[in-house]
Amino acid sequence: MAEATIYYFTGAGNSLAVARQLAARISASLVPAASTAAQASVETHDEVIGFVFPIHDFKAPNIVDELVGRLASIDAKYLFAVCTYGLAPGHSLKRFEKTVEERGGHLSSGFAVAMPHSGVGSRFVSQASRSRLLEASVGKVEAIADCVERRVDGVVEQSRVLPAFFRPWVLRGVPVLARFAFRLMTKGEESVALTAGSDCNGCGVCADLCPVGNISIATGRPTWGDRCVGCLACLHWCPQHAVSLGGHDTGIEIYHHPDVTVFDMMSRTP
Repeated sequence: MAEATIYYFTGAGNSLAVARQLAARISASLVPAASTAAQASVETHDEVIGFVFPIHDFKAPNIVDELVGRLASIDAKYLFAVCTYGLAPGHSLKRFEKTVEERGGHLSSGFAVAMPHSGVGSRFVSQASRSRLLEASVGKVEAIADCVERRVDGVVEQSRVLPAFFRPWVLRGVPVLARFAFRLMTKGEESVALTAGSDCNGCGVCADLCPVGNISIATGRPTWGDRCVGCLACLHWCPQHAVSLGGHDTGIEIYHHPDVTVFDMMSRTP
């Protein structure tokens, strides 16, 4: 097929694993979305442009939306998107389609790939369920690659969100999720801000892999700035498991895709 580029963003590595598989199948170049942040205009001569990203609050991460706004000549490209999700894709791809249209482009296709949940409540997802999701994702990505190779147009996947909240693992986590929601509503976002506990040894891994350079190490401790994009990479990849949301139990289990390493994650940064 024609030359292609895939821009990806990832936190726990799920989206990077999907982007890699897809790139290998359609012979595409892989570019971390974060590596383009300093460019006022992103130029590419490839005819096919893909975006692979996790869902943040049922929409594409801001860093991906901003990239779309800086891509040149997208009106002449075949554009496709792949979102990874742990709960439900909802209307995230339709929202991304609107973002592309507002920038003068056309999202020809959008696909959703179920992957192990890595956010609040992820501790209640069984290992067997994670394994099934990872196995099924391989076949789904192969099907997506086939659609992209055939330049399928007009397919943008979406789903209802409400039924997903009645999954067994979600119901098991209701007490923890309820406490998290209550704390967030009554004490604000600062009460669940990222922080490092006493196990932190100041190694700097979190700062090295932050996609937006939002973490600095001062006096042997990490400090978070005001540009956090909510990917939770610092939490999942901390060697000491010292990072948390406000030091509270949020039901998050440390997770990263088995085929992705911390060095892969560092290579995605500017």
